Amino acid sequence: MIMKPNKMLVAALAVLLVCCSVSPGAGPNPKGDDAAVVCSVKPVAAVPCKPYDAKNPDVSKIPLIGDWAGKIGKDPIVAQVIASGKGEYVVNMMTKFDTRDAKFAVLTGKPDNLVGSTKTGKDGKCVAKLTADSLTGTVEGDGKTSFSLKRVMRLSHRLGAKPPKGAVVLIGPDTKDLSATFTRGGGKPCGWKLLDGGVMQCVPRGGSALTKKKFGSMHLHAEFRTAFMPEAKGQGRSNSGFYIQNRYECQVLDSYGLKGVANECGGMYRAVEPRVNMCAPPGQWQSYDIFFRAPKFDASGSKQIEGAHISVVHNGVLIHNDVVLIKGTGNGGRRKPIAAEFLLLQDHGNPVEFRNIWVAELKKPSTDNGNK
Repeated sequence: MIMKPNKMLVAALAVLLVCCSVSPGAGPNPKGDDAAVVCSVKPVAAVPCKPYDAKNPDVSKIPLIGDWAGKIGKDPIVAQVIASGKGEYVVNMMTKFDTRDAKFAVLTGKPDNLVGSTKTGKDGKCVAKLTADSLTGTVEGDGKTSFSLKRVMRLSHRLGAKPPKGAVVLIGPDTKDLSATFTRGGGKPCGWKLLDGGVMQCVPRGGSALTKKKFGSMHLHAEFRTAFMPEAKGQGRSNSGFYIQNRYECQVLDSYGLKGVANECGGMYRAVEPRVNMCAPPGQWQSYDIFFRAPKFDASGSKQIEGAHISVVHNGVLIHNDVVLIKGTGNGGRRKPIAAEFLLLQDHGNPVEFRNIWVAELKKPSTDNGNK
């Protein structure tokens, strides 16, 4: 049976595609001292997609959640499927991934009975069914339009990035003892677990992991994987973070499919929200490339004359573009700015995992910043 196309729906989708999306892969061009370095990181268009494969170790073991892509009528449609606990799900249906405020519909319920309304033009009822193999359903308006999606996986091309010559490797495939590079503080050994393959896992309430070495201006590469905690909410949903100089926190959190505010994944905690929420689903490895310029001080070294500069690339997309932070974020704002300090991986009570963490010192910028 051929479904009659919903003309109002198709028109509304076209408007969404043109007007309601952010295109993080297309710009802006990074500014500041590290423009050339940050620009060398490929945009989201280069991030590969591949079908769900339970035998692939880099694929989430929870097949229903995550990214889905397909068609609604003859038009493209994508979805983010989020487990909300008690066997229920939230499904964000959109015209494209990695956008802000471009949701076509939000469905909720059990996998065999997901219901919601469209958010374009005249509201219409949307009904869907979710299985390990497909997300299918219909939209009712001035007619019925069917949609069908398959699960896809979009992996950051920065996963497995090799440290440059001279970089400090904090954890890698050859790491045998976390205490060689990390401490709990106070002279105590690091309390986190070292898993197979060079993965470190936070031991809840075991204390944060502090680097033994202090860092100033740096390029930090790190990979992390949030835990699947469908019953948890908000800041309790697989929380951790990178405290640069123990002052400036780039948040780690399972905020997949959420709005992307300053206290969610990719946010400079409670200070600056990411340009777009690039958080991947729990169980999937993600990447951060953080370019940090330490604050500058006067000749006495006691007075800050310029704040810290930070650019962040999350899963291959620039989410912070040369942001200036006059002081630390969250509790870090209580500490005086400093030229160099340790990096802290936060223990917030959740078993978040990390791998392939290295730090490369950033060279001093040229005085003309590349401009003649």
